[in-house]
Amino acid sequence: MRKLLWVLFAAGMLSGCKKEEAPAPARQAAGTAAEGTQEAPPEAPEAFDDGKPYALTQAKLDAYVGYQRQVLDAYAAMARELQAAKVRLTSGTLDAQGRPVGMTESMKAIESKAESEAKARREAGLSEEDVNRIGSLVTDVITQRHMAAMLDLAGELKKLEEMQARLKPEQQKELAPQIEVMRQRVEETEKLVSVRKIHGDANVDLVLTREQDLMRNYQDMLKSFGGKAQ
Repeated sequence: MRKLLWVLFAAGMLSGCKKEEAPAPARQAAGTAAEGTQEAPPEAPEAFDDGKPYALTQAKLDAYVGYQRQVLDAYAAMARELQAAKVRLTSGTLDAQGRPVGMTESMKAIESKAESEAKARREAGLSEEDVNRIGSLVTDVITQRHMAAMLDLAGELKKLEEMQARLKPEQQKELAPQIEVMRQRVEETEKLVSVRKIHGDANVDLVLTREQDLMRNYQDMLKSFGGKAQ
């Protein structure tokens, strides 16, 4: 019973909360982190108003999926280089300039990652606005789909309904409001109601045409940051 009540709470949080910033790793892997950092090649900043509607196209979405894959590969390469540099850094050995061995390699790894992000974006034919706006949209859609799958709200609702059927009439009546709330939350979550309010039906429906590829990228991102993919 305790687990089912927790799922009721999680369902409400998942579908009814206001839009918030995603965790930094998710935003970075989705390409929403600004690429014009100090380490990246200098580029003219692009001014855009994220308060205006963004019209996603199939061509831009397809380009973004490829861009995202390249960025994830760049993160993986950076992680390997940083791990190797960490081993050298902790050895206590100094280089000719008196700096700990591994420090220079760490900085180069970070610079290489930033350069790879910018290069991938240019090759994909995407602007910084495209990367930021598509990244925000993709992150909101895919993270909610991922959480819904992990929580299995529809399955938990079914269990709750089965449990209700075994209760006495007065107990069934007492549980009915909670079941109805959860039923509404399941429907809202499956239909991505809150995400559609933010990004629009057309954009969300288009993202879902590449859900499998985007979900694979998202799960690989979680693995690269030490998370667990489901």
